[in-house]
Amino acid sequence: MESNRWFPKLQTIFYAMLMGQLVFAIIVWFLIRGEEPRFFMDGETDLYIVAGYAVCMVGGAWFIDQFRQRSIKRLPRVMERAASSYRATVLIRLAIIESATLLLTVIALLTYNFEPLALVVLMLAVFYWFRPTVEEFAERYG
Repeated sequence: MESNRWFPKLQTIFYAMLMGQLVFAIIVWFLIRGEEPRFFMDGETDLYIVAGYAVCMVGGAWFIDQFRQRSIKRLPRVMERAASSYRATVLIRLAIIESATLLLTVIALLTYNFEPLALVVLMLAVFYWFRPTVEEFAERYG
């Protein structure tokens, strides 16, 4: 099967992105321990803004994923392009989720606030949920 050559590389990229986010969040956690939190507006408003941003990014990643999944059936010679299409879809959705996670981590660093880091944990779970799987590839292109 063609996926035997490229799929492990895609999974390696996924785990590298996951570990980069996790290590950055842990470093920020160590940096902000014991510091007095600062806020852009106030604590509750800041939390609503960053949580809203995270939800929007998850929704955006899901929407783009679904759009690309529906549009693949309209492409000519789908099976010839299946690997590259799936790879691009996975990288786009992971990049969107990663951008939200990194922004939440930076906001935690700038404000010395642990609440965005709690959202980072949730975003890492969402990031893992969007991971590439052979089953998903087979379901979409099989």
